[in-house]
Amino acid sequence: MTPRARPQSTRPSIRPRHEHDRTLAQIAKLEQDILGLEPSDHKTLASSVNAVIPTDRPFTTQDILAGLEDPDRVWRKRSIDYRLSRLRAKGLVRRLKKSHGLEQAVYAHKNCKTEPLPFEDMELPEVIAAVLGDRSMTQTEIAVAMLEQGYETTMGKMALRNQVGLAVRDGEQFVAEGGKWRMI
Repeated sequence: MTPRARPQSTRPSIRPRHEHDRTLAQIAKLEQDILGLEPSDHKTLASSVNAVIPTDRPFTTQDILAGLEDPDRVWRKRSIDYRLSRLRAKGLVRRLKKSHGLEQAVYAHKNCKTEPLPFEDMELPEVIAAVLGDRSMTQTEIAVAMLEQGYETTMGKMALRNQVGLAVRDGEQFVAEGGKWRMI
């Protein structure tokens, strides 16, 4: 005996499922037309921070927090720090001074005129490269030269010397020659 196909009337129909999905999509579209993609009174963190950044003077994270005071919203300091780091990466904000202990980092808008600070907005390997130039120095000489040229740190002299040693050993742009370091 050969198996027979089921009569078409007993097969489950796919049509109601497609109609149901299409109806749900239409309902969702109507909801978005009525409500909009996001409420018009909602402000993103990025737009709020950008709106309160002063362009005429240096500022700290606390200054931004003070400008963002909104009784209906909680502003996380970490979120603001992250936004400032993104703006720094884009070149819209520059860091004038790193934070040290209880002392806050100081930032400025790219158009803000300020006195240039030594090693402004530079990481340790960049400072070492600036100090070395085309000369060769020991890590102690590098640390002393950095301090003499105005590098600010809360580290002690030995700790700074050790950090310089780590940075030159880990840095790809530095090479050792007879106990002295130079740029490649």
